[in-house]
Amino acid sequence: MPATINDNVFLLPHNGGYMVYAPLASRLVYANANCATQLRSYLATGNAEEVSPEVRKQLGGLDWLASPRAPVPLPVDRHFHPNTVTLFLTNRCNLRCTYCYARAGEFDACDMPAEIYRAALELIIRNAQRSGQPVTVTFHGGGEPTLAWESLVGAVEYAQELVKSHKIRGLHLGLSTNGTVSRDRAEYIAKTFSAVTVSFDGPPDVQNRQRPHVNGGGSFEQVMSFIEVLRSHSVRFGIRSTVTEVNVRRLEEMVDFFAEEAGCQQVHLEPVFLSGRCRELPSYEEFAKTYLRAMDRTRGRKVALRFSGARLEGVFSSFGGCSRDPFNITPEGDVTACYEVCSGQDPLSGSYFFGRFNRERQRFEIDFGKLAKLRTLTVQNKPLCTRCFAKWNCSGDCPVKSAQPSPELQVETPRCRMIQAINRALLEKTLQATLQGKHAA
Repeated sequence: MPATINDNVFLLPHNGGYMVYAPLASRLVYANANCATQLRSYLATGNAEEVSPEVRKQLGGLDWLASPRAPVPLPVDRHFHPNTVTLFLTNRCNLRCTYCYARAGEFDACDMPAEIYRAALELIIRNAQRSGQPVTVTFHGGGEPTLAWESLVGAVEYAQELVKSHKIRGLHLGLSTNGTVSRDRAEYIAKTFSAVTVSFDGPPDVQNRQRPHVNGGGSFEQVMSFIEVLRSHSVRFGIRSTVTEVNVRRLEEMVDFFAEEAGCQQVHLEPVFLSGRCRELPSYEEFAKTYLRAMDRTRGRKVALRFSGARLEGVFSSFGGCSRDPFNITPEGDVTACYEVCSGQDPLSGSYFFGRFNRERQRFEIDFGKLAKLRTLTVQNKPLCTRCFAKWNCSGDCPVKSAQPSPELQVETPRCRMIQAINRALLEKTLQATLQGKHAA
């Protein structure tokens, strides 16, 4: 673990000296051993005289080392007023992905009744009307949402009707799909949704092995046809690709394929976790190495590579929506705080389900005690993360992926070490680019 000079300034050994990383101030500088010694003294005593004028100049002043302050978590007992909803329209699926966390298609088929998605949309519209904010409606997996086509179209049209009649500022429609849809449905999606994420593990041999149809047939060609429709309509789409032991050593090849053959500008790579049908993890050490090599392949290309545990572009208190106002609805009408806990069959549903649609009262009822506990899942409330330099980048990591079955992370995990390795390497690349720019100037 790198040395800290307070809980939010870190000294990471690098090239005989140190990277001084202050994520809250968005600053990263190089310091030699003498500079680092003075820096420690200053932050221990608060006496600026501990730092020579030369070192102060090298550091760009000292004020940034003490500010800004860490974000303060919002009160856990605050009002619940979401203006965003994610609808899991069905647990049915036409694929049998080898690692599916939801075990989609294994249980009795269930589609979301119109009364549930209508009530959910009415709730966020009321909140948006009070706050003057736009609304976001997303359709997600746990099943393939396009299989409940009439419900999907019905929910879209009802949302559009409500936004218009209540004079809401705007409507953002998002869809996560496996891309195995007919041409006419692909055309509708391309014309309707402003954000589309395609679950896709290509190249062909990987996609067909990891994401086969129910009958065992490959899905690659259908997904590529869907992407061609998106591209023909100039839809900006992202690809979300799952990394297993099968493809962990092929991430460079995958990035090449997604950029050149699929024409994708945003690729999200995520290693599997032990849940649902997943029985084997890839080497996290291997993922870190190959992810960084894959990132090098993006140079000179209009493609962004993303991994959820490495977000250098901001400061994040919580990984997902648990600490905010999560409003994700399962087909049965349960309210879940996590996209990946979307079935009552999931052993974590007791921890992450915090509400349910009451059909007699025709409204959602929230368990505010459970919600308050979920709102504590911030990095500020994870003692293990206090001295970790990556804590504001991964925000304590996904509680579902990092610690099963308990939501609270108690010990450093192999995922922690993977996240640290990737973030450290990205910081080194950033520092190198900065120093090269100064030399060039």
